[in-house]
Amino acid sequence: MKIKDIRRLTPKQREARLVQARKDLMDSKSQLSAGGSIDDPGQIKHLRRAIARLLTVKAEEEAETA
Repeated sequence: MKIKDIRRLTPKQREARLVQARKDLMDSKSQLSAGGSIDDPGQIKHLRRAIARLLTVKAEEEAETA
């Protein structure tokens, strides 16, 4: 997900995406720690970056309003 696309979302949509990304990351990490394998090993990296982007936009909005 690109930052440009994230900025187009409403705050509620961004929050929903953030919750979903965190859930997916937790699921992927738990599969690995249980000794399993995941379909796409690069998925964890992509999820972490998506979470960081979502949090960055959220922080920027909070800084604007403050």
